[in-house]
Amino acid sequence: MAITSYIVEEHKGHGKGHTQHGNGKGKGHDKHADDAMADGVYTIRVAGIDHDNPTAADQATPQTVLADGSKMNTEVRAGSITIDSAPGGGESLHLVTDSNNGRLRVNVEFDADQRTTLGDLEELSFDYYIESSDRTDVIPVIRLIIDADGNLATTGDRGELVFERAYQGLGATTQDSWQSVDLVGEDWTAWQRSFGVNRDQIVNMTEYSDWADADGFTPAGGLHFDEDSVILGYSVALGSGNGTNDIYMDNLQFAGATMDFYG
Repeated sequence: MAITSYIVEEHKGHGKGHTQHGNGKGKGHDKHADDAMADGVYTIRVAGIDHDNPTAADQATPQTVLADGSKMNTEVRAGSITIDSAPGGGESLHLVTDSNNGRLRVNVEFDADQRTTLGDLEELSFDYYIESSDRTDVIPVIRLIIDADGNLATTGDRGELVFERAYQGLGATTQDSWQSVDLVGEDWTAWQRSFGVNRDQIVNMTEYSDWADADGFTPAGGLHFDEDSVILGYSVALGSGNGTNDIYMDNLQFAGATMDFYG
């Protein structure tokens, strides 16, 4: 099943269900979607993610262009990424790692209209539900893909800004109930991956507001990120040494765009 998507329209007063034209085509359908995205605040519904790979070898899918122009693909090793019926009703992204070797990624690459800077990003949040986990400090990880100097013509200065719950000092996770996190609003601590190295030592970590202000932050041996660094996309990640996990995720909001997963 291929990944599909649509923009939820902002019609009001037409009764339940009149929020989108499904897979409709034509200028009218495109105009409704464009109108919904015009102010940068919209919901995109994504379906068809179904990637199961029980083997120990990394496996990646081709990119799919979504309705808002962004591109999505998945990477799976010893686990699965699907959209399934979720606890409490509805459907959500379902992330399962089968072993300590499990590694999952949902990658989203922005188009020119969706890119923003670290200094301008005001919302990065999602809901999650832990069905089971070998760890008491693990939830899905968000990895922002960053161009450090904001000049897209140079590519040697790109890295990632990584948000892990384990480094927030929040205590044990809660299982069997929906939880919400706001990584920017709560000023989460983040670390940088650059030049193929995880710079996740405590001395190299700092709060998001430090990475995103005028002075910025430079970890030892790493890249300088500041308010002008451009966000090229992000990854939802789980696994790589975190045991077995069974976690649902939904309502992923980046800036004004909310990603809603459905069956």
